[in-house]
Amino acid sequence: MKLLALMLVIIACAPQAALTACAMDYTLGIFGNANMDSTINEKDVGYVEGVIAGTNPATNLSDANYDGVVDRLDVEQIEKIMRGEETELVLLDSSGEVVKVKMPVERIIPVNRNAAEALRTIKATDKIVGVSDTALNDKSYFPELQKVQSVGSGKTPDIERVLKQNPDLIVYYGTQWATDYKNINDTLKKANPDISVIGLDCYKPETYAEDVMKLGYIVRRVQDAEEFVDWYNEKIDKINDVLLDLPESERPRVYEGGRSDFYNTGGVGSTSHNTIVMAGGKNIFEDTTGDVTVDPEALVQRDPQFIVWKISNIGGYSLDKDNTTQFEKKQKEIMDRPELAKVSAIKDGNVYIQSADVFFGGRYFLSIVYMAKWFHPDLFKDLDPQKIHQEYLTKFQGLNYDLDKHGVFVYPEAS
Repeated sequence: MKLLALMLVIIACAPQAALTACAMDYTLGIFGNANMDSTINEKDVGYVEGVIAGTNPATNLSDANYDGVVDRLDVEQIEKIMRGEETELVLLDSSGEVVKVKMPVERIIPVNRNAAEALRTIKATDKIVGVSDTALNDKSYFPELQKVQSVGSGKTPDIERVLKQNPDLIVYYGTQWATDYKNINDTLKKANPDISVIGLDCYKPETYAEDVMKLGYIVRRVQDAEEFVDWYNEKIDKINDVLLDLPESERPRVYEGGRSDFYNTGGVGSTSHNTIVMAGGKNIFEDTTGDVTVDPEALVQRDPQFIVWKISNIGGYSLDKDNTTQFEKKQKEIMDRPELAKVSAIKDGNVYIQSADVFFGGRYFLSIVYMAKWFHPDLFKDLDPQKIHQEYLTKFQGLNYDLDKHGVFVYPEAS
């Protein structure tokens, strides 16, 4: 079931100029959010009472218990959600499909590694009983999960291992690997109907805050989720406010590549595109969609003023602060490519390297902060990417990690 309200939000946010303004605005996709805002509270009770009385039109989320009728039972369901006493929570997954989650949820397997990070953000790692290998392999970032049971691949987890952990909930990806998502859901439902499965992406700029809030309601850590979303929105809003009236002519042309030695980038609909736009840039391949491999000649013709090269195999939390050798080599290798010699970004020295640890999953917002500083240094003189990064690690990830001493995430550093 795809809700009209969700479709309207997506359509409204489609143009590039509108992305930054719309990215933080969302309707919380939980049945019971009758007034279609970003939370469930007394206003929703009042709204449903108005629907019952005939003074308010029914919305797509008014039917809180999802039984096909808006009545007093929906008021009761909303009140139970507010008290944390509901026995079932009905939500929309990241694809817009309706999912019923049996409550309470005490044992979770975030097969989606980004969901594991989001659960830690809202202080719910105590509920994690299994994770994928992608989380376990990131030992420096997930030290507390190293003793948690591995369930194998994040794409196709080992079902037997999953079932042995007796989970209440599996969190998978919502919009990628759709066939695997359906197969896993069907298989687990047959094996144990009491297991709930939901697809939440937890990595897309346009839906990240909503995904965190949904997890907050699922694990009944709403206040912790709200604390993070308020912090997160404050950081993004500060950037958005500065860029809101920026003329198109002052948005630099940007090419985002890397992740392999090929010329891979992202068009409209990709996280790459959205982060470039939210940082105040103009994606030179905005006439494409999704992830694409481009011809170097086309890149040269579009003449980017900035090249942001993203790498997933070097740098990050495992390096000491001053160990930038690998980053320097990668920057030089790109700048020395003969096919790029005439590109403005090369001639002006605007080639920047980003580690996966600031653009992967839910940390994509750190990528936005760094890029905004690079693209518009005069507009963001007071923006301190490392300070924001440190606050995220300390306050929301609970990591004892000093960025003044450890970690290389970008090169060169934003001045």
